[in-house]
Amino acid sequence: MSEQLQLVYELNIIPGKAEEVRELARDMVAFNDEGEPGTLRYNVYVNDDETRVTFLEAFLDSEACRVHGERFAGGQFVGKVLERTDGGRLCVFGPASKNFKDWAAEAGFEVEYFGLVGGFHH
Repeated sequence: MSEQLQLVYELNIIPGKAEEVRELARDMVAFNDEGEPGTLRYNVYVNDDETRVTFLEAFLDSEACRVHGERFAGGQFVGKVLERTDGGRLCVFGPASKNFKDWAAEAGFEVEYFGLVGGFHH
């Protein structure tokens, strides 16, 4: 069984801030690509009406996801993102470890966890 975690983080964009969110996202992609070997996917999308930004991420395991979360929570981007967004939803899919769940709760993240029922990947 894979230890990989997938994450979806949806945030509501404050009206008029979509272009700033796009610029931040490009900087975040470059930052994470350089410093997170356990991050397997890090894609950022903005919906057509520019009201929501969605981060679609995949990690080698719970530890890699925690490292990414720590870099975000303690880094240069968290304040900039939160100043341009207003609420959202954070979902983690896969076998999140108790250590990861404890860390996320202590760091103030409100996470919805989902366990795999079945599926495949080609």
